[in-house]
Amino acid sequence: MDPRITNYIEHVRSICATRLSPNSTVKLVREAAADLVVEPPALDEEHLIAPLDGYGRNLLHRDPDSGFTVVAMIWPPGSGGEPHDHGTWGIAAVSEGMIRITSFDREDSGSVPGHARLTERSWIDAGPGAVACVLPPHDEYHQVRNLTDERAISIHTYGADIRYCNAYDVEQQTTEVQYPTWTRRPALVGLGSAPSE
Repeated sequence: MDPRITNYIEHVRSICATRLSPNSTVKLVREAAADLVVEPPALDEEHLIAPLDGYGRNLLHRDPDSGFTVVAMIWPPGSGGEPHDHGTWGIAAVSEGMIRITSFDREDSGSVPGHARLTERSWIDAGPGAVACVLPPHDEYHQVRNLTDERAISIHTYGADIRYCNAYDVEQQTTEVQYPTWTRRPALVGLGSAPSE
C-alpha cells in the first residue's frame, strides 16, 4: 500500500483517538484527506476493482479501535448510487476524474415507514483534490455519480463500518434499507482486521 495512504490512516487513527466532537473530527479528517489527494495516491490493482455494472467499494482499512473505515471507491463512466445516508460522518476525497455530489434536504419527519421526501439542495462537480463531507443529522442525504466518460476514483473515510444505509427514491418519495456490498474486502486490512460478515 502507498505509504501516503498508510500515513493517512495513522493520522485518522490519532484524530479519532482524541474523542473530539463529530464536527471537530470531520474538520480534522477533511484536512488530512485534502493533504492525501494533493497528488493522487497510488492504489494497488486489487484496490481498483469495479463490478461490470455499478461502482467499486474496495476496503483499504477498518480500524479495530475507533471503528472508522477507509475505502477506495471506483466510479466507471456513467456509474453512481442512489440518494442515501450513512448514519455516520463521511469524507470523500477525489484522487482521479470527476464525480458529481448532490446534497438533499429531508422534508418529512421520518415517522412514516418507507416514506421520505427529499429535495435537492445543491450539487458540485468534484475533481482531483476536491474534498466533500457529510455529517448527520443536517448534512446527511447525498448522491454520488460519475457523469463523465472517464473513470473516477475517490477515497472515502467513514466514522464507522457501514453495514446498512437508507436509500431514497426521490420521485417515488420512498426509502428502503440497503446493505452495501464490498467489491473487495480482504480478511486482514491495514492495521486491523476486517469485521466479520
